[in-house]
Amino acid sequence: MKDFQKELGNELLASVSRSFFLSLRFLPEKMREATSLGYLLARLSDTIADTEALPEMERLGVLSEIGQAIQGGGGFPDFSSLSSGSGLTDGENTLLQRSGQCLEWLNCQKEDFAKPIRKVMGSIIRGQSNDLRRFSSNNLECLQSDEELDQYLYDVAGSVGVFWTEIGFVSYGDKFSIQDNETLIKLGADYGKSLQLINILRDFSEDFISGRCYFPGNFDNYKDQEIWEEVSEHWIAKCRFLMRSSSDYVEALRSPRIRFSTGLPAIIGVETLNLIQKATWKKIEDRIKVDRKRVKLILFQTAMGSLTNRGISKRILKSLKV
Repeated sequence: MKDFQKELGNELLASVSRSFFLSLRFLPEKMREATSLGYLLARLSDTIADTEALPEMERLGVLSEIGQAIQGGGGFPDFSSLSSGSGLTDGENTLLQRSGQCLEWLNCQKEDFAKPIRKVMGSIIRGQSNDLRRFSSNNLECLQSDEELDQYLYDVAGSVGVFWTEIGFVSYGDKFSIQDNETLIKLGADYGKSLQLINILRDFSEDFISGRCYFPGNFDNYKDQEIWEEVSEHWIAKCRFLMRSSSDYVEALRSPRIRFSTGLPAIIGVETLNLIQKATWKKIEDRIKVDRKRVKLILFQTAMGSLTNRGISKRILKSLKV
């Protein structure tokens, strides 16, 4: 690995990945490089999709250029007008400045690793682009159907569960899991979708202010709290159902380190979901977050649980029953 790749996969990754860096840093080397690179590229497109420094239609164009470059169609666009500020974090600024090195890193990957990265980025950019088109007006917009929400959940997160699985099998073959590839891919997709649904529940109030409502329905003239009280119980239950897949997924993994890295987001996710379900509307407005002391304890408990096949999965299932 070249020096700049090590820098991207360590310091830069830590500055933009928040809690997900906790999972990536403990992955074995065989999986860590490709998953870290995939995360950086996803974070790059997410930065463009979310920035208010560009009009929505211009963001769509830039996302299209990023997608084409990742699929082998040239280089990334010039981000110099954004990387100097535009309300971005220092980590996001650095990521934009060094995006060309991320693309160079992708082009250095063996095809067995590059193919899943390009595949997942195609799904993520499709989901981000559809999101920009869907919520393009200044009025409250809601999804039209459960199927539309499910497709969004898959594009931006379920596809990541599939990617993780594909990288695992490329890295370790049959030693990756006691389950077959097809079964684990389905579990990984549902696991990823559950994590994104937690994000939607957690961010509901903030999204509503921005005119976004991912819950399907006709909510004209509804206040945010009224929508929440009408639909949150259903979607919390749906999230718990999807999250059960994370238990089966982690239990099927052979390596303790991979079980730890894979199970940690599920443990933190279920903890967040339980806080959401118990929260008052005021706390929902303030945005639920697991505090740092609790995360440290979860890290220790997950590490201990990873030593056996069922340690983490039992903890997930127990927490889901709360």
